[in-house]
Amino acid sequence: MISSILSQFPIDGELIKAERFGMGLINDTYLCEFRKNNVLHKFISQRINHLVFNNPEKVMNNVEIVTSHIVKRLHKQGIVNPHAMTPALLHARDGKSFYRDFTGSYWRVYYFIESGIAYDTVRDEQHAYEIGRGLGKFQNLVSDLEPHKLDIIIPNFHHTPYYLVEYDKALKADIKIRASSIEKESKFVFHRKFLAPVLTKLIQSREIPIRVVHNDPKVNNIMVHVLTRKALCMLDLDTAMPGIVHFDFGDCARSVVNRAGETTRDLEKVSVDMSLFEALVSGYFCEAGSFLTKREIETLHFALKTITFELGVRFLTDYLRGDVYFKTQYQLHNLDRARVQFKLLESIEAVDRKVEALIAHLGFKTRI
Repeated sequence: MISSILSQFPIDGELIKAERFGMGLINDTYLCEFRKNNVLHKFISQRINHLVFNNPEKVMNNVEIVTSHIVKRLHKQGIVNPHAMTPALLHARDGKSFYRDFTGSYWRVYYFIESGIAYDTVRDEQHAYEIGRGLGKFQNLVSDLEPHKLDIIIPNFHHTPYYLVEYDKALKADIKIRASSIEKESKFVFHRKFLAPVLTKLIQSREIPIRVVHNDPKVNNIMVHVLTRKALCMLDLDTAMPGIVHFDFGDCARSVVNRAGETTRDLEKVSVDMSLFEALVSGYFCEAGSFLTKREIETLHFALKTITFELGVRFLTDYLRGDVYFKTQYQLHNLDRARVQFKLLESIEAVDRKVEALIAHLGFKTRI
């Protein structure tokens, strides 16, 4: 089947192999190798999960706009072959950015980035720096892309008050009779409800601009060079939509600063590693400091607490509903995930002033 799909794209050479690739949980991904004149050329082929993305054509419209914009920006910077350092689409023979097969499935092909590698967890401070730089680089490259050109792929994504409302509904319904087991977590959420509207108020008041943002900048979505370990690009652009830089910064920082990771059950190991955070922030402002507004920098520290709180609430809500959204490996998995985020939030609260001061110092330093 994969060979017939690939035949719909203008790839020269003989298909040597097509194998499952990566650990992605959403789309079906294949690494495809072609040989032409004894030279191998690699491509990534993906079938878009239409159950997660119910309008694949809107997804592809966004991806095409973002990737083509970044390629043009890199060309202007003197990069001869942008395809080697950023996701770039190979259009189908009919000129579209995708091919729809007879079953209704949507397929796309990317040029394979030979020199890149992505890790599931942070390796050290230098890696944290490059993760921050990779995020800042992406935001910088799309900072002049008008956000209204992109469709909203997932409504209310990173809209924390929405998730709090959903949590309250799940707690009240208690369809799996689990509310009695989360009394401590319920009190934790209740005493921090004030965090929910912090970022949305900034949007509503128009204190900060709406921009094109990635929305899912976890560690393994930021590729680094396999030899130099320098940031190359961001992967998985399906959630690129209009938003605020705080969404990306908060989610990225949250995933970096906790060395114990999101899946640990040993809460004693969960805390903010300030050395990782400082490295991340330094790398981020190295690229993003040139375009961020004064108000964005002043309010960026709110993002770490709010997005960490948001994810914890989402895990807790899913636990109450019977684990219908996040994939789980055991019965209390989502509850354990929520506890990790809440413990991390407590750790963030303990160093809140240090976080704010560090962001202000490094952020405004780049504007001098």
